[in-house]
Amino acid sequence: MDSILSRLIYSRIIYPDSKLATYELSKKFIEQPDFDLHQIYRALDVLAKESDLIQSTVYENSIKITPRDTRVLFYDCTNFYFEMEREAGIKQYGYSKEHRPNPIVQMGLFMDGNGIPLAFCINPGNTNEQVTMRPLEKKINNAFTCEQIIDAIREYNFLEISQKGYIPAYENSEIYSELHKQFGFYNDAELLMYDQMNKIIKK
Repeated sequence: MDSILSRLIYSRIIYPDSKLATYELSKKFIEQPDFDLHQIYRALDVLAKESDLIQSTVYENSIKITPRDTRVLFYDCTNFYFEMEREAGIKQYGYSKEHRPNPIVQMGLFMDGNGIPLAFCINPGNTNEQVTMRPLEKKINNAFTCEQIIDAIREYNFLEISQKGYIPAYENSEIYSELHKQFGFYNDAELLMYDQMNKIIKK
């Protein structure tokens, strides 16, 4: 799987084409393919099944490399036609952007404020574009894993100012900003009194 996925990615960057052309192109790489063409097609089923996991993992790894601007999200749809005459599965008749009388599938894509992809979804070709954004938006707003949230709360340290309250003793970040919204306070800009801290601990 690793060998197949790496060749699919390399070929998509170097020379996007069909799976057959990708297989032939991979023979020109220094590391020769150790798989057959039919195994590429079998791998696609596995990749499709694990699509949500792959997308979330890619996102989690990307934020370790560069900040992601999720204050503004961009969404758009496109569709792809198939050289076939009958509908099958998600390949359904719909409005083709290439005005072809063939079954199509629809793809929706979310991008962050910097134009970097966040997530995508594939829908039947007869789906109205307007209803495709909400399910994908729900996936996007789950920006942090349980492990990330737990780790952040563990490092959520404060210093006690005698007889006054608490001040934050942690480095602010995107996840803490989100936690502030959930907790209903912004302690990076205020002194927390004892009664306020008790309410926060309760939450």
